[in-house]
Amino acid sequence: MVYLKKVSLYIDEELWTKFKESVLRKHGTLRKLSSEVEESLRYSLVDEELLLNLFKKMGASSDVSVASETIKRNRPRLRGPPSEILVRGMRRKHIAKSLS
Repeated sequence: MVYLKKVSLYIDEELWTKFKESVLRKHGTLRKLSSEVEESLRYSLVDEELLLNLFKKMGASSDVSVASETIKRNRPRLRGPPSEILVRGMRRKHIAKSLS
């Protein structure tokens, strides 16, 4: 037995209008509006579930909310001078060579 729940939502008017137009084009009627909303919800949930399972199979973390501080902390320490200093030196050598 399928139980249905009646809900009220606040949705951007332009977005809702576009959604209704797409349902009308697809089915020729708005009688399938509820089923299309339900299908969209199912699709979004299935995608999330599939991704979580894929991450688990890969042994990767599914936590995508990483703070920038964590990224900075885990960033490898660079050795040597900054690249802009190296590039500047290479350009000077090239210019000096072309002028001589």
